[in-house]
Amino acid sequence: MPIQLRLDRNEITSGIERAREALAPDVIRIRYIITPDWSGEEAIFFRVVLSDRVSTEKQLQEITQRIQIRVRNEVKVTDLGFPTYFNFRSQSEQAQLKEASWE
Repeated sequence: MPIQLRLDRNEITSGIERAREALAPDVIRIRYIITPDWSGEEAIFFRVVLSDRVSTEKQLQEITQRIQIRVRNEVKVTDLGFPTYFNFRSQSEQAQLKEASWE
């Protein structure tokens, strides 16, 4: 029997905005989509646009881990019951690619 997942998109959006505000100016934008992952299970995918300054930092791995922790805490992903995935891109990379789902 499938697990019932609690999903309130307004709560997710509010949590993302709180995380973005707390992580500014390092984080420019955070978007998400809920879609099946490689296993076919529903998952939440976060797309994070980083400032160009932070994207060139030597401690980029530490910075992205801090961002993931903050987003997971603010969105309360454990309560949602979805696996979570994060993708990162710099502001200049997004400006060059102009991918609408990242805007």
